[in-house]
This record gives sequence, structure tokens and C-alpha cells, in this order.
Amino acid sequence: MDIYLTNLKNNNRLRFPMLPQEISVKLGNQFTNYTIIQIGEVRIPSGTTLDGFSWNGILPGEKRRGAPYVRGWHDPKAIYKWIESLKPQGGKPVKARLLVTETPINCDVYLSTFSATPTGGYGDINYSITLTQAKEIRIPKSAAAPRTAAPARPSPPAEKTYTVKSGDTLWKIAQQFYGAGAQYPKIYEANKGVIGGNPNRIYPGQVYTIPG
Repeated sequence: MDIYLTNLKNNNRLRFPMLPQEISVKLGNQFTNYTIIQIGEVRIPSGTTLDGFSWNGILPGEKRRGAPYVRGWHDPKAIYKWIESLKPQGGKPVKARLLVTETPINCDVYLSTFSATPTGGYGDINYSITLTQAKEIRIPKSAAAPRTAAPARPSPPAEKTYTVKSGDTLWKIAQQFYGAGAQYPKIYEANKGVIGGNPNRIYPGQVYTIPG
């Protein structure tokens, strides 16, 4: 069994030189809690949680270099810096790929936590690491809200005109167009420049604009 971690930004791959005693894998369903009167708390599934991988290990020092349990020895300080490079850069997370041979673990991850402590007389660095699965968020096309065209603005009503005939009054004209003679002030205000100051004096042949 081997543990590999590949930085997907530059494709540099790290092989951990010593295997940990165990790798903790956290799986499970995500629940949202609701409290309902007279029933109590209800837990409703709302998706699955992201997988988490964690373990404690040793980065072996120079004095362990030839030990049979050390695979591909590298300076522990260099490995420490390599893992540190997985921390977010410029506010953007760095994606990596975790592969544990002889197991189903082979997925993209982000570095969640990493701590290290130099210990012992071998030049070792003890460390603990936690990785969180990197899942892409995909919105199915069917779930996207359909685009609707903006409603067309109604066209303004076309202006009407009326040519005054003998015997007409504004009241009579308003009755003809609006069905109510009392609407005559609308016609007067729209044609005040033609009629003048007295709405009772209108003359045949004058052309009025009839507002909508």
C-alpha cells in the first residue's frame, strides 16, 4: 500500500515515505433539523456530506533513511513545504488528488488542516493531516429557471382628431367619444390653443385632438 498526493496545479506528486497506522474516512448523510410543535425534532436528509480523510504520521528524518519501512525517503522539511503549498493561494483553494493504493480511495481533495512538530533524535517530523473531498457543483439544465421574455410595453393609444361641425358643442363631442358629456374638459385642455379662453365658443371647421 502507498499513499500519493498530487498537486493538480503543477502535477507534482508526493509519495508519503512512511505509512500511518490507520486512515480515518468520514462518510455520512447530511441532515437538516426542524422542530415541529407537538411532534418534536425531525431530521430530514438534505444531501450527503463531503468525504473527509485524516491520519497521523511521521516524516522520517535523515537517520531513518535506510530503514526498510521507509519508501522513497525525502527531506522531511521539503515534504513539509510541499504540503504547505496546498494551502489556499490568493484566496483560491489548491486542488489535489489523493490516491491510496489497494483501497477505493482515489479522489480530488482540498487541504483542510495540517500541523507538524519536529520530534526525537532522528530528525523526524510528526504530523497530522485532514483532507476534504473536492466536489464540483453542477446545476442541471432542467433545474435552471427558464428565461422569459420581458413583457412588451403597450403602445400608446393613437391620437384621434375631430373636425367641428355646425351645431357641435364640447359636451356633445365628449358624449360622442367618451360616452359622457362631462368629460369635455379633457378635450378643451388638449385644444385650448385652438379654442381660446371660452370653451363655449367653438366654430365649424376647427380640428381638435381627442385625447385617449
